[in-house]
Amino acid sequence: MEVLKAMAANEVLNLIDWLREQGFDNKKVVECIEAVEGKKKKDKDEKEE
Repeated sequence: MEVLKAMAANEVLNLIDWLREQGFDNKKVVECIEAVEGKKKKDKDEKEE
């Protein structure tokens, strides 16, 4: 969560609100935050090894 550590809590909440306004459901919001954080890429890289 290095990227998110650099973001203030209110910035993360603003991002979540914006994503929901764009039609993202909760699952997609979580996937987006995980992708920004880098977890999805790490998980994908581990599966490919």
